[in-house]
Amino acid sequence: MKLLYIAWRNVFRHTRRTLITAAAISVGLSAMIFMNTMMNGADKMASRNIIDFETGHLEVFAMGYYREEGAFPLDTIIQDPEPVIGEIERVSGIKAIAPRVKFQASISNGIDELPVLGMGIDIQKDKKVFEIVNSVIEGAYLQHEGDVLIGSDLAGDMDLDVGSFLTIITKDRNGTYNAYDLTVSGIINTGHPLFDGNMAIISIEQAQELLAIGHGVTELCIRAHDENKLAGLKRNLASKVGKDYEVLSWKELNAAIFEVSGFKRTAQFMIALVVIIIAAVGIINTMLMAVMERIPEIGTLKAMGFNNSGIVRMFIYEGGIIGIFGSLLGCLFGFLVSLYLVYVGLDFTGIFGNMDIVYPMKFLIKGEIDYWTILYVFLFGIFVSVFVTLWPVRKATKLQPVDALRHV
Repeated sequence: MKLLYIAWRNVFRHTRRTLITAAAISVGLSAMIFMNTMMNGADKMASRNIIDFETGHLEVFAMGYYREEGAFPLDTIIQDPEPVIGEIERVSGIKAIAPRVKFQASISNGIDELPVLGMGIDIQKDKKVFEIVNSVIEGAYLQHEGDVLIGSDLAGDMDLDVGSFLTIITKDRNGTYNAYDLTVSGIINTGHPLFDGNMAIISIEQAQELLAIGHGVTELCIRAHDENKLAGLKRNLASKVGKDYEVLSWKELNAAIFEVSGFKRTAQFMIALVVIIIAAVGIINTMLMAVMERIPEIGTLKAMGFNNSGIVRMFIYEGGIIGIFGSLLGCLFGFLVSLYLVYVGLDFTGIFGNMDIVYPMKFLIKGEIDYWTILYVFLFGIFVSVFVTLWPVRKATKLQPVDALRHV
């Protein structure tokens, strides 16, 4: 306790220096917390958009379709989905199933024409798997054939409103071009750039007629009761539907997105490492100055019977006190900034809005606080402060009492 008291007094002997060092630590740690919150939020938003609008938890394809999905091959679709759906429904853990038909198309408002991704959905079943019905901001959800849902960005690009007419054009299974006149029944805003800027959604019956594929579908989308048990559910589904079909999870379908997430985490780590190194240099400098200034005191303490371990503990206590103070400030500031990110968010639209970046979320990022990370960052700040103190303290342990007292 005596050493701790001495260390406490020494730390605040030079209050300005201590505050500057603690501030360096706090800036580094708050940056780590902020970046972690932002990355967590971005990953969560992207994951929810993928599951809630694009794939569900699992998708079933005819074998070979997924490898050529970018070409939208209509010859390798699920020709008769009802028996497959029946087999899937017998697997426990399935909440809902929705068939979909995806195809390349273009739409015209009579003046302009733009390429889009066409999608036919089962008007009733899709509601149980996806959140499109809850994303309609103008007009209404699909009611019958002849209706089309479009995204808010696409509506702006094509100058379309609810009730506007458009023509959808695509090539059917036989290579013949077909065109249907449709009415915009609703405009959606999902937060998913693909759906908001490049998607035209019609009824599955109309898509099947447009493509001349009978009752065929390109995929069966599945919502699970528990997304933490998808690995086992996927195995059960694969064995149930047989070798003519392929079952893939939403993560497998979006492997490239998770590679991008990995790169972001690496960049986050490198930036945090640089900031921590800068803070560590500040601590080393502070402790080295403390040792140099207090050489006579160290000599006096040694002459009074203090051994090297006592001297080391005293300086470690000082580093620890600075670390605790800086870590508390850093975690508090990082938490407050993270709260802003959670409730308000950061809008990067002005920076990235005109770039063609394939990522399943828009550029208004809202954070997700991980309280365990805040605890780890707090402990990490203290550990770094104590650890880097050991190097300057070595000089104090090598001093002989007589040599130290000569500095008086």
